[in-house]
Amino acid sequence: MSIIIPNYNGESLLDKNLPSVIEAANTYGNKCEIIVVDDASRDDSVQLISKHTPPVHLVRHDVNRGFAETIHTGVRHAANEVVILLNSDVRPANDFIAPLISLFRSPTTFSVSPLICDPDGTPQTVSWNLGMIRRGTIKFRSWVLEEARDRLEKGQRLKSLFASGGSVALRKNMFLQLGGFLPLYKPFYYEDVDLCTRAWLKGWQTLFEPRSQVTHDHVGTIRLHFDTRRIRMIRLRNRFFYLWLYLSRTGIVSSHIPGIIYRVLLRTLQLDMTYVTALLQALIRLKEVTAFRAEMKSSIGKVKPLEEILAEIAQLTER
Repeated sequence: MSIIIPNYNGESLLDKNLPSVIEAANTYGNKCEIIVVDDASRDDSVQLISKHTPPVHLVRHDVNRGFAETIHTGVRHAANEVVILLNSDVRPANDFIAPLISLFRSPTTFSVSPLICDPDGTPQTVSWNLGMIRRGTIKFRSWVLEEARDRLEKGQRLKSLFASGGSVALRKNMFLQLGGFLPLYKPFYYEDVDLCTRAWLKGWQTLFEPRSQVTHDHVGTIRLHFDTRRIRMIRLRNRFFYLWLYLSRTGIVSSHIPGIIYRVLLRTLQLDMTYVTALLQALIRLKEVTAFRAEMKSSIGKVKPLEEILAEIAQLTER
């Protein structure tokens, strides 16, 4: 099993969280390697990482390539079939690895999400992603941890639309077959949602394992290098890309487009132009999105629309 940590100017985060990763790897003990891929940091990250080698293996980019390419580099260097992606602001519990790995006994398992908690121990909704389409966009329903644990005790599999790219175990071979993260979503956001959706199209499942736990401090490098408005604009733009790729044509015409019109009018009245800017930025690249949608249909055949994938995931009683 290989742990991959992408890093860009994350010296303080690595100093805080890397010892916990090393301790978790030692606890698991079964030929576990740790790879930190440094994306041309300008701080003293490399020097800090070097203090932990071995057991940490350092891979360096000469120029900054971004999150997706940093992950791709790590996966290519991984010696094992199951890899765990951990952002530098994620601190794992000592015993978090074994529960994740156990779910890969099923050949249809693509990725597994641990229970992701705030520093105060509050579970984050993104741990278990039960999506639904409302007014032409995707929403995720809330859940409680007791519900998940109760379903596990009954022998049920906790299906999830996607696992967050900041803390996920996945199968290397499947990741490479899918081509990894799409460059369409650069510089960040929705690449993990898209990846797992493409896996679902192939019948490869994403699952939630609450017996594995990590703590997310919410102090990643994105917020250090981008202002809040730009971060929100990119997230909204990439959500348009995602919906245009995977919603059924019927859903786009009958629900998504009317939803866009409603939100444009509402945000304009509220003097919030970030939504409109994101829409315009997405429309500029509509031809690119349309081409990829056609490519998927050609390579996969009949592409199951997002609505059907979400309905399948909602069938939580499957064993």
